[in-house]
Amino acid sequence: MENIQEEIENKIIDQITIGASGRLITFKPEKSKRGADLVIERRGKYKEKGFSFKVTSFIEKKGGEFAKDFLQDDFKADENFYLLFVYFDEIKQKINDYVWLIPSLYFRDSADFMVSGDGKKILRFKASLDVKNRDKYSKYLINIKELGKLLIDAFEAGKFHFKETGFEEKETINLEGLKEFISEARANTYASNASFTDNPRLLASLQLEFQKADYFYRDIYFSAKKKFIGQEIVYKNNKPIWGMNYIGGAVDKNTEKFLKDSLLRLSRKCRFGESCEFEKKEYKYQDTGQGNLEEFSGQEYIFLEGKNIYKLTYHGGLL
Repeated sequence: MENIQEEIENKIIDQITIGASGRLITFKPEKSKRGADLVIERRGKYKEKGFSFKVTSFIEKKGGEFAKDFLQDDFKADENFYLLFVYFDEIKQKINDYVWLIPSLYFRDSADFMVSGDGKKILRFKASLDVKNRDKYSKYLINIKELGKLLIDAFEAGKFHFKETGFEEKETINLEGLKEFISEARANTYASNASFTDNPRLLASLQLEFQKADYFYRDIYFSAKKKFIGQEIVYKNNKPIWGMNYIGGAVDKNTEKFLKDSLLRLSRKCRFGESCEFEKKEYKYQDTGQGNLEEFSGQEYIFLEGKNIYKLTYHGGLL
């Protein structure tokens, strides 16, 4: 058990170091009046008061809950002293993604109070293993990967600012259906010379929109003499789920006409991270992409009689 506790503490130190980009010093104190296991200080700020953590680990599941008792008479609360409750999976040898970082002052005043059989006063921490179940400790749930950044922000502000963690069920996205919609949206907007919206959301921009069932597509871009830059966003049930950014060079009318023709003919392949080509007379369109709908990038080119006259760079994916 002692070795596991040390391993847990070392994993926490690693997460703090990574998340704070080396700007914090984390060490295990030899002695602590409050029983802290870890002390965190800012590098180069030797006179600044740091934060200290009491690390309490859970290795076994009991009834779907975490439970830990503290003797009230021995419990020392302080403004910069925090309790860190961690579940450790022995099989996977990893810390659970979410941990509880609870201010000791809050715990002292809010913990379940009880008296043991031998008359000792006890403060009990109890929370569901299913972190989606809301309780009085939910606002202190954090992702372990965010601990380093949270500490940096706390040093800047002088205290931690906790926010409610949302655990919305991630909607399963039909990638093939999404790709079909994007292809259709592109074919019915820029590639087909569709009309721009009258009141674009961004000043001096050009905006195109397309909607079908639960999906909504918006292409918004800025065009100047030398360059154009823009973004495509797809919403499903009013929530953004996919996007792509792009920047390219301005072209003349004949080249733009060929570009739109290429995008229309290759709507299921181009700007999705796939490689594709199209030729017409002296023009050649080429897309050299990599990735898939979830995460992709690429470049597209137009050649006139073998000479490169246009390039666009894009990248995007699921949100």
